[in-house]
Amino acid sequence: MRRMIALFFLFSLPPFFVQAQDVKTQAQDVKSWAAKTAEYKQWLDQLQGGELKFWTRLDGSRRPHKLYVGEGFTKADFKDQEQFVEVFSHYLAGHPDKYMLIDLYDARTGEAIGEFGWGGFKLFNASADAAVETQEQSPAAPDTPAAERIPSADKPAR
Repeated sequence: MRRMIALFFLFSLPPFFVQAQDVKTQAQDVKSWAAKTAEYKQWLDQLQGGELKFWTRLDGSRRPHKLYVGEGFTKADFKDQEQFVEVFSHYLAGHPDKYMLIDLYDARTGEAIGEFGWGGFKLFNASADAAVETQEQSPAAPDTPAAERIPSADKPAR
C-alpha cells in the first residue's frame, strides 16, 4: 500500500513542476506583451499629431473600432498605410500576435475609406484616392519619400 502511495506521488509531481514553470513563462510573456504594446502606443502617438497627422481620433464605443485617419495617412504609400493599421490593430488588441477589427474613416468627410479585418487591409476607393492626390499635388512641391514621412527609426518591429 505504501508503495502505491509513493508511486502515486512520484507520478503526480512532474505535472506540478511543469505547471509552475508554465506560470512563470506566462508572466514573462505578459511583461513582454505589455512592453510591446507600450512601444506601439508611443509610435502611434507620434503619428497622431504634428506634421504627420496619420490619425485624428478613435471611436471605440462599438466593434469594429472606428479609426478616423488624417491627411498623412492618405498621402502615405500603401505599404506604410498597411503597417500603420496593422500596428494600430495590435495595439487595440493589447497583444503583439492578435488583431482587432478596424473600420477606417476619413477625418475630413467622415466617409468610410477602408477596413482591417479577417481579409487583411483593404481600401475601398484606392484608385479614386490616388487620382485626388495627384490633382492636389502641385508640380512645384517636392515629393517627400514615404520613409521620411513616417519616423522609421521609431517604427515598431512586427
